[in-house]
Amino acid sequence: MHVLVLGAGAAGLAAARRLHAAGVTVQVVEARHRIGGRIWTDETFAPFPVEYGAEFIHGEHAATHALAAAARIETIPIDRYGRLRWSDGGPACALDALPVARRTLIAALFQAFDRLRDMSLDVPDRSLADYLRNNGFDDEALHVADVLLAQTCCAPVETLSCADLSHELRVDHAGKREYRLRPGYAPLLAWYAGGLDIRFGAAARVVRRAPGGVMVETDAGVFHADCCIVTIPAAVLQRGVPQFDPPLSASKQWAIHALRVEAATKLLYCFDEPMWDADLTFMAHTGLAARWWPAAHAARDAAVIIAYATAERARTLDALDEAEAIAIGLRELQTLLGRDDLAQRCVAARRVAWSADPFAYGGYAHVPPGAAVARRLLAMPEGATLFFAGEATAYDSNPQTVHGAIESGWRAAGEALESYSSSTQIFR
Repeated sequence: MHVLVLGAGAAGLAAARRLHAAGVTVQVVEARHRIGGRIWTDETFAPFPVEYGAEFIHGEHAATHALAAAARIETIPIDRYGRLRWSDGGPACALDALPVARRTLIAALFQAFDRLRDMSLDVPDRSLADYLRNNGFDDEALHVADVLLAQTCCAPVETLSCADLSHELRVDHAGKREYRLRPGYAPLLAWYAGGLDIRFGAAARVVRRAPGGVMVETDAGVFHADCCIVTIPAAVLQRGVPQFDPPLSASKQWAIHALRVEAATKLLYCFDEPMWDADLTFMAHTGLAARWWPAAHAARDAAVIIAYATAERARTLDALDEAEAIAIGLRELQTLLGRDDLAQRCVAARRVAWSADPFAYGGYAHVPPGAAVARRLLAMPEGATLFFAGEATAYDSNPQTVHGAIESGWRAAGEALESYSSSTQIFR
């Protein structure tokens, strides 16, 4: 059996590793000249690894922990939401230091979100914003919810499907606690990719299916295999890349285009020394650069902080010159920290705009109201030759996470192995 995997992100590597372990001949073709996809660890911006993309392990039971243990990579617990600091226009304060009304509102929003787990399956789907309005939250509360609840899904609060969120809460097996990998994600992915046959600079352009298997035309040549696992991000598939011949089924095409992918942008700042106290883990407000965290909580002298913005906020930042976007973030950071000397103390800054990446075109995919079945449909195989993985297909795990992508790769590899086994039994 010979399998071709399109994409060397977390899902592609997971699929290839599972197939390789089963004794299958597997090749991975990757458009970029690195592994990781939307995981990208930089070693040059600061004296320690800084993540341009995915950054955390979401959950104490996430599959990533077992891989890290096997690779002998230390994980570090991070308490972001339990130590949240919020700003309504001045320096960010811990929740217990906020006015009672604001503290009560934030707690009520998280409680309302958790109640989605028990939402009846018979209730018509609606947006998270409509759900919150129906639970008595006003427009001001929705602005807070957009930052604390929706941005973590890389989506606006007005376009998040409650049915999809409810399903994820019910099937979640990862848990609530968060972690970092001490050396960043790069060493874990390098370990996981060890020994795999990966061809870089091989963006897939055409996938042709025939009774004998698949032929994939890439920028690095033509590859043949018995079947193919597609882990290309939804936003790239939406642009018709690669072209499928014959075309994908109507249900698959509907699922691809039903998903929504928003801009996702990070602003990174390095200072001559930390400009914040050692206990800071997470602060947020309703500004453009809405969510902030230090880039290495384990290092007390780490002087890098990251702002994360998605959807309309990210599009606004992306439309500016990089210097202007960085300046806006710096001004907002000064307010959050109650300082006026950040410009003089900043030694490096950078914007990472994932919407400008031609192999991503944005952050993670989310599901709009009425399309909750899209993830499952996207994950379904097309005959015995095309299988699909990636965070957008993680319908039985947590989409928009690294461990969800990994588990989707394992699932797709299992489907390919089962399909091949069934076909060989038929012809014996």
